[in-house]
Amino acid sequence: MTEIDSSEELKQRLTNMVDSMPAFPESVHQVMSITRDINCSPKDLVKVIERDPVMTMKILKMVNSAFFALSRHVSSVQHALVYLGLNTIKNLAVSIATLETMPRKSIPELSMSEFLTHSLATASVAQWLARNQLNIRDASDHFVAGLLHDFGKAVFIQFEPVTYGKIITEAKEKNLPLALVEMERLGVSSAEVGAMLAESWQLPETLVDCIRTQVNCSEESSNLALSVAAGSSVVKAMHLGDNGDPYVGDFSAAMHQRLHCSLEDVVAQMDGLQEEVDKLLNMVRS
Repeated sequence: MTEIDSSEELKQRLTNMVDSMPAFPESVHQVMSITRDINCSPKDLVKVIERDPVMTMKILKMVNSAFFALSRHVSSVQHALVYLGLNTIKNLAVSIATLETMPRKSIPELSMSEFLTHSLATASVAQWLARNQLNIRDASDHFVAGLLHDFGKAVFIQFEPVTYGKIITEAKEKNLPLALVEMERLGVSSAEVGAMLAESWQLPETLVDCIRTQVNCSEESSNLALSVAAGSSVVKAMHLGDNGDPYVGDFSAAMHQRLHCSLEDVVAQMDGLQEEVDKLLNMVRS
């Protein structure tokens, strides 16, 4: 994919790339299916997770990590559900499955370690914005959206490393938004590829829409997309990790209006972000 293909050729190549990415475990699909029902039984969720010993082990490891700082050791998914709630456990399962699909191999222009740092930091800031500026009590969906928002770039890194490396280099040399250079060179943005990946994973439509639209937020954008876009800008302004996009920019008018704050306001509130991200990194790497 060295230049803009025809529409049908491009669609087919993208579909092939997305289809070649690792699939989500069946247990995670079941978790998402169960939790779509607002009246779902917590017992059903526990049964599904516990039928997957690897998923159970990883969830318990995360729950007992320093990030959650629970006052006692949690030895079962049932107890984890009591302490953290159904939505958080669901999103932990999605996060674990997502991290398992991340390419292990970096490209010279973008380290996967730095990419993960940016993604986790964006997840943290998006969750903070949801709680503190949007008054959303359970903001774990915003954390997952922040974690996933850039995964289209992981697809390009996996299957078009040389071409995508050149695109990142051009964006950095010219200080242009990476999405702009992607569109000029490939005819598609990584956000669109990320949305295609989320659709193939059968993630909720709200999350797919967030991934697709967070690079061009407007008044019609969802709270999810706005918090993620704002979170990414904050993280780039703080130089935490790297997502290949050198362009920070300011909060859009829609972000100012909905979030009632500026980029500088949020950066000033993020004294503990580095420590939180370090805890998250230790949690996912342990």
